[in-house]
Amino acid sequence: MVLLLLAIYFIACEILVQKDIMPKVLKNYRAGKLILVSLVVILTLAVISFYIKYAVILVILSTIYLSVVISNYYLKEFQKMERGKKI
Repeated sequence: MVLLLLAIYFIACEILVQKDIMPKVLKNYRAGKLILVSLVVILTLAVISFYIKYAVILVILSTIYLSVVISNYYLKEFQKMERGKKI
């Protein structure tokens, strides 16, 4: 049951990111800064979940969401490269 809910969450995140429904802050970052911010968020939530056991789900959900955002960034850049644009 939990895996099904995580799969539904992943699909929902993918759809929202593909439709460009995400925070403006994440839209404006370049690749390096986006990865750094993602690591900081995930590590911060991991430290919080060390003290609050029920916050572990936040680490899982943020990892899924941020990985979808990063993969979408690279997908857009590769599509630009395929069209012959410089990045």
